[in-house]
Amino acid sequence: MKKSISLAAILLLGAVSVAQADYIEDVKNLGYASGEGLACGASRYEAYELVARAYLVSSARSDKEQAEGMYAYNTAKAGAYMRKRADGLLGCSEINERFNKQKIFKTKLYKNGTLKMPDGKIIKPRQKYDATLVYDRNSNERERLNAYYDKLLAKKKQQARKEGIYEKIKRAQSEASR
Repeated sequence: MKKSISLAAILLLGAVSVAQADYIEDVKNLGYASGEGLACGASRYEAYELVARAYLVSSARSDKEQAEGMYAYNTAKAGAYMRKRADGLLGCSEINERFNKQKIFKTKLYKNGTLKMPDGKIIKPRQKYDATLVYDRNSNERERLNAYYDKLLAKKKQQARKEGIYEKIKRAQSEASR
């Protein structure tokens, strides 16, 4: 009897852990797409952000999972944004086209935080909340991320100057052209 109870508990904990991993992966994927959409200036970015954040809040099974999800979402979003800036915003027209055609835009978001997914699945939040408050459209996040990226780039350039990397590159180029 004890073995069957402990086996059931292990299976249940495993299922919870898998569900949490799925939730975290979902929000990471949403964050990645959000970061690229933000970097490329996708026209439907704000609508995406509202639904993605509502999904993050409404799908979480606990406050702790929601906090972990928010961290994973924002980390993936910032990483995708920085990578897209670093590659010179390459391929943004294709990214924007794909971004603006995502299924997430067929999701219905109700004022109390309930989501009706494109496949008909209903996601109800743990507790009702005002869904319009999950995203501040006036947050200037693109400008803030651009400033952060520019600050990091300036630090890297300053470090490269200190280490004499530019001079080493110029010497290598002049020696190669001889």
